[in-house]
Amino acid sequence: MSQESAVFTGTPGLLAAFIAAERLSRSQQVSVLAPPVAYARFESLVRRISLRREPRAGAGQMEPLSSLENAAGADVWHFASSGESIAGSLLETVRATPIGALNVVTTPYCGGQRWRWIMPRGASVVDRNPVPMDFPVTRSFRTTLTLDIAPPDDIAQEGVLHFLSTLFDLKTEIDERADDLFEYRGLRCLIAPTARVNVLRTEQAAAIIMAIADRTEGGNYVVAGAESLSGEDFLERVGNIYGVSLLALDAKELFSPRLTAIDALFDRRLMNFAEHLGQPNREVIEHAYNAAGMRSAQPGLGPAEFDDLAKSAHQTQLSEHSALVSHASKPPETRTTHSGERELSHSSTSSDGEAIVLLNALGQGPKPWSRLIAHLRPRFRVLSWDPRGLEESESQLSLLDHVAELASILERESVTRVHLVGWCTGPKIAAEFALRHPGRVLSMTFLNMQVKCLESSPNFDTPFETEFEAIFSELEQRPSTASYIAASLTSGATEAGLDLMTETDESEAVLGAMNRDLRMPVLRPFRDASTTIRFARQMIDFWHYDVNEVAGQIDVPILFFASEYDRVAAPKASEWASGLFPRARLLQAPGATHYFLYDRADVVARMIEWFVSGDGMPERSDGHMPSLDPAYVSKSADTAGLLQAGK
Repeated sequence: MSQESAVFTGTPGLLAAFIAAERLSRSQQVSVLAPPVAYARFESLVRRISLRREPRAGAGQMEPLSSLENAAGADVWHFASSGESIAGSLLETVRATPIGALNVVTTPYCGGQRWRWIMPRGASVVDRNPVPMDFPVTRSFRTTLTLDIAPPDDIAQEGVLHFLSTLFDLKTEIDERADDLFEYRGLRCLIAPTARVNVLRTEQAAAIIMAIADRTEGGNYVVAGAESLSGEDFLERVGNIYGVSLLALDAKELFSPRLTAIDALFDRRLMNFAEHLGQPNREVIEHAYNAAGMRSAQPGLGPAEFDDLAKSAHQTQLSEHSALVSHASKPPETRTTHSGERELSHSSTSSDGEAIVLLNALGQGPKPWSRLIAHLRPRFRVLSWDPRGLEESESQLSLLDHVAELASILERESVTRVHLVGWCTGPKIAAEFALRHPGRVLSMTFLNMQVKCLESSPNFDTPFETEFEAIFSELEQRPSTASYIAASLTSGATEAGLDLMTETDESEAVLGAMNRDLRMPVLRPFRDASTTIRFARQMIDFWHYDVNEVAGQIDVPILFFASEYDRVAAPKASEWASGLFPRARLLQAPGATHYFLYDRADVVARMIEWFVSGDGMPERSDGHMPSLDPAYVSKSADTAGLLQAGK
């Protein structure tokens, strides 16, 4: 039987929030063992779920928990994604505490994983000494796919919501590059037409789990609906709602599918969605409903209710994206300060939270950063400024001048320690600042770093860098050509610039294309002959800076981002540079461009937040967290047969 207090561990999301809301309505205590950032997200989700439910008489307490020392007598609820297990260290801690019961709940995409596809994939490491699950009361619950009305919180995107949010994200990105692609091209999915998509309402799954916990002293249960949609029906219904033709694979393609680059990217971001398909047999389903005291299994989501919930999810996603665009269009507060005799302006979001300074690429304005700022500002104090030196009223600036300006801005804002986030040429400013001001930099994030050095860099130059080196050399010799060069570079900037021939070429061309919003802003340095010449001189100065000479002296945690379709800064350059710094790690974004910080600002913001918080970053994209044992905890001798029978 369930106790009056509960401790939640793992990666609780929407299903856990419904269970927590129910316990709170019973005036019970809910404690959450999680880092501060993760707790704040979950607490907000539980509060929203509680407000949506019918008023209940009880009002329990919810609080964060730093350890399990005070969990004596409580039920421990561990939430994990399907296929994950409890870390052995956590199990040992639970074993040392006289708890009431251990409940292990696994559900597809638990806690939201729409951003984890960027994490490097890795092979599972089997725990050679698994901790036995011999607690006095142990319950194991596994759900099929779930779906419910949910707020746009990342951690709520479980089950079918993961599929829907991934589809929305990808379609939005593609539409912002080539808005008519899905009008005549479908999106292929690694789902067989006859596959069974078993969907249960999240609130219903939570109610069944709670009823079982109230009535039983242990056991293993599969929580599912009695009926399923076919894979073909599922894709057709979702496609009609989202305005894209979703195509199932026919039997001949299951083992050698013909996927375009966009299809493959969709599959990568879905993270093995097909593994969560299937219809458990009726005996397994009835076992859970009988334990919950229900006469018969519920049918699960019917087509009409499924459509209603999917439409609700789509409307929420549209509203959230519109809100992001609106917030991104509002510039932060602008302030002024001085660096020597020069006056410079910078932006600041607020005085709350740790300080993050965004170091822009040379010649660029605020547009590429706008969405990332909108995602970061609720959690951090975000400072930014546009590198000067393009205007005739400004003196010619060098990299060291920009470093001095950064120091002046931090002094003006009374910031003693800071996280630096640099894009393109910005990381070189960050590296030199960290070298000159040791102890002031807490961490650095390098987005699509340009490492080019005219004297000594390895041969990682992109065609873009090679071409512009030739152009800038020409300008040094013949400044009179600046007007012609500027006009040549800016002509046709409003065109998509895509050569769409075959389907495969088209798919890769679209993924490599620039977001339409940025086509004019990124050409800011070439608006006239004067700015073109001044920008060329700044870039040549930057290309004389050799990061290889300073990297080994910088003892700061650094996170590198590289993008598969970066035409400006080669991914291999970031990979090489990350090996130079003693405390660096690298993330490579498949299907992304040089402007990943704008296209998927939510993913970049989440990774920055993980990195700077010190809470620990997920290591892999296959659903496993580094602290979790790959061996699925419920595959003990008496559970394995039950789950196998339910496939």
